[in-house]
Amino acid sequence: MRLISYVRDLLYERKWFNRTSMNHNMLLAIVLLCIFGLIMIYSASYYYAQTAYGYESTYFLKNQAKYVALGLVMMAVISFIDYHVWKELSGFAFLGALALVLLLLVPGIGRESHGAVRWLRFGPIQFQAAEPIKLCMIMFLACFIEKTGMDSIKKAAIALILSGIISVLVLLISDNLSTAIIIMGICILLVFIANPRVNVKICVAVTVGILAALVLCVFVVDQIIPASEQENFRITRIRAWLHPTDPQYASDQAMQPAQALYAIGAGGLFGKGLGQSLIKFRLPEPHNDYILAVVAEELGVFGVALLMFLFGYLLYQIYKIAQNARDLFGKMIAAGVFAQIALQVILNAAVVSSLIPSTGVTLPFISSGGASVLFLMAELGLVFSVDKWSREQRYYLEAKKYVSQQEKKRNKKYQGGYL
Repeated sequence: MRLISYVRDLLYERKWFNRTSMNHNMLLAIVLLCIFGLIMIYSASYYYAQTAYGYESTYFLKNQAKYVALGLVMMAVISFIDYHVWKELSGFAFLGALALVLLLLVPGIGRESHGAVRWLRFGPIQFQAAEPIKLCMIMFLACFIEKTGMDSIKKAAIALILSGIISVLVLLISDNLSTAIIIMGICILLVFIANPRVNVKICVAVTVGILAALVLCVFVVDQIIPASEQENFRITRIRAWLHPTDPQYASDQAMQPAQALYAIGAGGLFGKGLGQSLIKFRLPEPHNDYILAVVAEELGVFGVALLMFLFGYLLYQIYKIAQNARDLFGKMIAAGVFAQIALQVILNAAVVSSLIPSTGVTLPFISSGGASVLFLMAELGLVFSVDKWSREQRYYLEAKKYVSQQEKKRNKKYQGGYL
């Protein structure tokens, strides 16, 4: 106990350790989302675990619960560390993101899954490279924007170009379009928030350009490029999205989006009931990208609306923290985490409802994935740290103001002859 007290006092004396309590509203939203996710992962995966792997029905539930528990502990620990400690390391975060992408090309480290090299393996540890890359880019952009101030279009263009390099490499090496979109989305939002008067034009231009390029790609795929048996799987996904009833795609690439729409329609207003979904017997890995379809079928529109309310409440709490941050570095960290969660929720919901082609993006807290929840909890720990430091500074200023007022009153009494 003496050692723990000594380490705690040492950290606090060096201002690395923040004793301010965590934001209870935000913590409640995170815990509820984790509980919701664990319930739905078990409901979606118990049959798949038994038939596909021969495991016990609770295999994926136990695996996810382990990472959720570890992630909550990691989030709490990071929240007590002043986020300014990471500022110096954030300058090297771009190199870290670049190294993670290039490691995918190293034999024995980059691991292939589902036809794409997206996993990194170091001995017994294996995780998707996209998760730490997103964290690295948030930290890098927060540091870069804080140091440069984003007071010119040139600086905004540099941030966009650097993010574009990572996005393009992620797309070319790992064929991960969703992560590439999320990285560019985070950058565009942060650059705009940093200085909207200067950067509004360039952000609008980049956004319109990306959307126009995507629309052009869809048109080219559908109207110009002839169909081929050996074409890229992403081209096949676009064709399947445009022509879901075509016999060539109905039983393969268009099967998951079609089944998701059937599940949404079958769920109705209040759903069939927890555990009563049929789509989980038809989808490969129903506990991953398309778990929202299971939610819609079992809990209906009400369940999906409740889930989106929890996401909205969490994002609102992060938004308030970003607004109240005492410095630009903290504001950018909170805004970057806000952008990542919001983009992933929007993209996943759009894929499940067939508004856009399938991109392989997971639903935060709800989809199964150990690395995803761990790195997301680490990001939320940073947001908690921003909030705690900001509130500590506010309390300090309020106390200082109160002491100053009391001193003024005491001086007036002394000058008036009361003392």
